[in-house]
Amino acid sequence: MKNIDWKKLIPHAIAIVVFLVVAVIYCKPALEGKVLSQHDISHWKGAFQQSENYKEVHGHYPLWTNSLFSGMPTFQIGGVSGNDASGYFHAIITLGLPAPIQFFFLACICFYFLCIVLRINPYVGILGSLAFAYATYNPIIVAVGHNTKMLSIAYMPAVLGSVILIFQRKYLLGAAFTALFASTLIAMNHLQIAYYLFIAMGIMTIFFMIDWVKNKDWKHIGLVAASSIGAGIIALLCNAVSLFSTYEYQKATIRGGSSQLASAETENSKTGLTKDYAFSYSMYPSEAFVMLIPRMYGGSSDKLEVQQEKSKAIEALQSMPQELSQQLQGGLSFYWGGIGGTSGPPYVGAIICFLAIIAMFVLDRQHKWWALTAILLTIMMSWGSYFDSFNNILYQYLPYYNKFRAPSMILVIPQLLLPMLAVLAVNHFINVKEPKALMPQFKKGLIATGALFVVIFILYFSLDFTSISNAAMLKQVQQMNQPQVLDYLRSFLEGMREDRRSLMMGDIFRSLGFIAAAAVILFLLIRKTVSPLIAAWALIAFALIDVMVINTKYLNAENYQEQEENMTAFVKTAADNAILADTSYFRVFNYAGDAFNENYTSYYYNSVGGYHPAKLIIYQDLIEKKLSAQQPNMNVFNMLNTKYFIQKDRNGQTTNYQPNPTALGPVWFVPAIRFVKDAKEEMDLLGQVDPKDTALVQEEFKSSIPFTPVADSAAMIQLVKNDNDVVTYRSNAATNQFAVFSEIYYKEGWKAFVDGKETPIVKVNYVLRGLPLPAGQHNIEFRFEPAAYYTGKTVTTIFSILMILLVAGALFMEWRNGQRKVA
Repeated sequence: MKNIDWKKLIPHAIAIVVFLVVAVIYCKPALEGKVLSQHDISHWKGAFQQSENYKEVHGHYPLWTNSLFSGMPTFQIGGVSGNDASGYFHAIITLGLPAPIQFFFLACICFYFLCIVLRINPYVGILGSLAFAYATYNPIIVAVGHNTKMLSIAYMPAVLGSVILIFQRKYLLGAAFTALFASTLIAMNHLQIAYYLFIAMGIMTIFFMIDWVKNKDWKHIGLVAASSIGAGIIALLCNAVSLFSTYEYQKATIRGGSSQLASAETENSKTGLTKDYAFSYSMYPSEAFVMLIPRMYGGSSDKLEVQQEKSKAIEALQSMPQELSQQLQGGLSFYWGGIGGTSGPPYVGAIICFLAIIAMFVLDRQHKWWALTAILLTIMMSWGSYFDSFNNILYQYLPYYNKFRAPSMILVIPQLLLPMLAVLAVNHFINVKEPKALMPQFKKGLIATGALFVVIFILYFSLDFTSISNAAMLKQVQQMNQPQVLDYLRSFLEGMREDRRSLMMGDIFRSLGFIAAAAVILFLLIRKTVSPLIAAWALIAFALIDVMVINTKYLNAENYQEQEENMTAFVKTAADNAILADTSYFRVFNYAGDAFNENYTSYYYNSVGGYHPAKLIIYQDLIEKKLSAQQPNMNVFNMLNTKYFIQKDRNGQTTNYQPNPTALGPVWFVPAIRFVKDAKEEMDLLGQVDPKDTALVQEEFKSSIPFTPVADSAAMIQLVKNDNDVVTYRSNAATNQFAVFSEIYYKEGWKAFVDGKETPIVKVNYVLRGLPLPAGQHNIEFRFEPAAYYTGKTVTTIFSILMILLVAGALFMEWRNGQRKVA
């Protein structure tokens, strides 16, 4: 302890205090016991509540849930991480802070770690950390409830910094931190963010590798490869439970599987999402400028970006007949970019973008070229379908790329690298011996920034400020042949264009103002008129004000609620109490709104509907062909044991219900089996034949049915207990029977046992399970025992221990080396 230089720790302590204070001030309602009203989290609660209830009884989460899509694995909902080591580490590094305070604090800490690795001045590190943590995309996703995405983003800079440590020849320490931070990032369960980070780090590695090869530094290359690959393997296998389970599961989902109904001519990926779905939420090529000009494309789809009294669009609405005004009000959306709809812009900050531009002229080549390459590449990837010739190649050939959608999300990489370049530039200004020598490079940076704004002004005068939905609305009204309505609509659309123009022009000058402030600070620093410390704090203040003014439009005190109010959607109504008085096993279907885009129903019920981005592909086929048609097929609802049709209001509360007396229950015997040649014939016949009397079975399962069922009016089969992962039945029949179980078919993990003997499960009626049962009394049991989960659990335990030993060993060696230097 005597050898510790406490003075050197003061700036780091100041940094931590600043991060905590800013997070607390910005998220103050969280300390008052309030919680964010997060749309996605509310729906997640609905989907996960059954698993929570199960844990209260059994002490652990189930691997299968009955609460949505008539049943699915829980691997992508929650409860099966198994990576306890990373969980404890996360709790420590976030100081146990409540959400969302911990999100922003964590992002600051992780970026500050990157700054320490890059040997950035601590006060400059504060600048970059705050810029990264409070880039506008982060508050936006926090507001809507993308918590796992936010946590994954927060860990990105720490993983990057750990890999750079390896490149800096601190192999053991770098490997230990890489394993620790990468393991924790992956444990946050948002693999798309991790995937994008690995792309950026791959680009970085290529650039560094070129230099190492030129210098014939073969030993270093070998040690880097061994350290990085070893750390990466440990990080991955610490999450083997979730990764193995997800890998196995995704092959049967819309993310990785191929529908058996897809013809060869249908554009459908055999190993991932269809291209149209994968490229949804693509950005216009010029839309990336919103990182510099926040509301260049209108800002948000669902917020009033222009004050009501100043809005030309609202003025046009007020001049119309009331009925028409109400009809057009739904078109009042200021965002007009390629995504179609968004909660806000991924604004990085004008000052940060400016400093990153300056970095390209003042830095050496070590980091700027790979960072610039990664920024430009990811911007092009964010264009998705609007740059199809390029992105289609990635979709076809880049491994696993076709399993993700929303190309716009990849702008999290520029959000990371632009602040990194910014702090490297400011750090160079502070540390250079002769600041005045930087004046020529500084002028070039100013010229480049000016040229960029010339391009932006050209865009301002050339863009039409009309959204795709606006153009569709205009086309529709033109076909109606109603001149007066058309005139009103044109005045409204012109008002929208005027509002969008004013937003873009206002933000252009806003960004120019902040850039001018930063330029003056740098100029004064070059002239030695202000000290580096004052310059750093001035940049921190202006950069924070820059983003916070925008952030508070999308995440502010209005986003918080009292905890009781936040649970309003899950308060039981009289209708719920009446339905839940029925203690039999059944499902419900919410016919109000989009049943396949909500999980409120799943909070109390086993739902036919639900929402999840990785649903089973056979169920997606059923939704598209039978459950979402103009006339949904009652035979299909009956075979799914839909005993009640319910109606929920906008707040998620059940207002009405209708019993369905024809629901077939959890299991039944069928007197006949109709074999079909393929999935298409099976789907075509599904609903046409009565599932009570006939089971549809593809010929490939014929060998699993050793006999033809014989009718027996006295035959009985009934559910004994459905305990999620274990479902038991008993039956009695004088003749051979074929049983259809109203349970979703998923071959990876479900096993059937008749009187203790394993029996092959037959896929029935496209999505259900079936079993042949010989005459007599039988006990039937289905067990969900996915091999990938249990294998992953063992692997996770082993590699978590290895990671802990690696981190402990690295810290010990670092301490011992420090002691030797002192001695």
